Formats: sequence, C-alpha cells, structure tokens
Amino acid sequence: MQYVGASVGGVIDAPMQAIWDLISNPVRHPELAGSGEVQSVEVVSGPMGLDAIFQSRQNMRGIEYTTANRVVIWQPPYNIAWRIGFPFAPGVAQIWMFTLTPAFGGTLVENGVVLPFVVPSVFPFSMIRKQIARRLIAVMYPTISNISQLLGVAAPTQLTAAYDPPSMVSVLLPSPLIQGAAMAGGLATLLLAMKKKSRARAA
Repeated sequence: MQYVGASVGGVIDAPMQAIWDLISNPVRHPELAGSGEVQSVEVVSGPMGLDAIFQSRQNMRGIEYTTANRVVIWQPPYNIAWRIGFPFAPGVAQIWMFTLTPAFGGTLVENGVVLPFVVPSVFPFSMIRKQIARRLIAVMYPTISNISQLLGVAAPTQLTAAYDPPSMVSVLLPSPLIQGAAMAGGLATLLLAMKKKSRARAA
C-alpha cells in the first residue's frame, strides 16, 4: 500500500527570504495557486506559525466551498506545510507543502502534496496512482512559475517532477498499512449499512 501524491521543483533566481515571505503568507495564495481554485484566504487564529488556521474560499469548476487549513510544519525560512480541512474540522485531509533550499543560481523551491488515502502498489492501482499524480503535477508547475512572476524574476529552471508524495509530509500520516486497514474497515461498514437499509426497504 502506498500514499498518493506528487511534487515538483525548480530553481528560482531570488533570495530564499523573499520566496519565504511570499509562500508563507496564505493571503497571497490566490496569486500563487496554479489550480486557479483559491479565491481568497483569511488567517483566523492569530499570527502565522505552527497550528495556525487559515480559511480558504475555493471555486472548483463553479462549485464554491470553504476549507479550514491547519499549519503542521513551520520552519522559517525553509519548510512550511498545511493540512486541508473543513470549518468544523480543520486539518483532516491532504497536506500541501513548500520546501526552500539554497541552490546555485538562486533557491530550489519544492511544492508537493500527499493525499490521505492509500492504494495497492500493484497494477492496475499503480497506474491509477500515477494518473492522479500526473494531474497534481499539472497544477503545481504553474505554482512554481507564479512565484517567479510575482517576484519579477526569470522563469524557473531545472524543473523536476516526482510521482510520489514528499516524505516530509507523508510521515505525518499513519503508516500505509494502518491507513489501508482503516479505509477497508470504513468501506465494509458502509457496505453493511447499505445492505441493511436495502433489506429494510424490501421487508
């Protein structure tokens, strides 16, 4: 069993602190997000830092909703990660992250995500996992480009992509075997409830 996720990286010709000031301010995320889904952001729990919560108004293909996101890693000016959630349950779903590393020609920026579910590592599930990762990568590349544009520097160089979630955030989740067992148990419970409901209707 493996978690699903992906990451992209690129070198941006800008100081690390300038990039950190941009990515660590969630109010700027509508300008950053390559998906175009983030509409506005409000920090609702005081100054940014570990366990801070910020709400994000999203628009996905015309469907509007609000997420409540909890900061789970805060290591200025190197690492930041936040876990997506709901206003009634912040920080319960996927985890997004940025990592900054000094590099020749500027700063290496990595943007990644891990989704909170696992799939078997064998075919055909491995192909499904890769297809999901490919779609995630498609929205993260524009994010890296948006950073350089907002800072007024040249387009990122040395672009890379990985079809696995970054270990920095995947370790924050239960082991894949435990998560897989929990998912299987939840599915079995749901199917049993549906079966009982169907029987009750037939009686």
